[in-house]
Amino acid sequence: MSITTRTCLVVTCTRCGQVDPDEGYETLHADTIDQLRDWLTDWEWSGPDTPEFCPGCVADLACERDGHLWRDWQPGVTSTGLRFRFRSCERCHAGEREPAPAPPPPPVAPDGTGEPTS
Repeated sequence: MSITTRTCLVVTCTRCGQVDPDEGYETLHADTIDQLRDWLTDWEWSGPDTPEFCPGCVADLACERDGHLWRDWQPGVTSTGLRFRFRSCERCHAGEREPAPAPPPPPVAPDGTGEPTS
């Protein structure tokens, strides 16, 4: 058996300290700078020649600068039956949740009594 010392390049996000938190990697090891640049380009880091931020942090910073890209509100119900609505950002996956708006009142007859007639 032989033991070999091997040098590799390790890149981590300047902001969060990880390679790509969405992928679950903590560090990325490459044998060459070209291999590392290829990986970073494929993963859409902020720039392959200056890999400062991972894609998740690039998205977070864009939303901090430009605001969120909110999807439409979606309805939800808790396990206890409380209604709410929620939405998420298309870019950074931030989320918001709030109580559902009250349902509109039932229709009333023109004279103010009973059911409306058709």
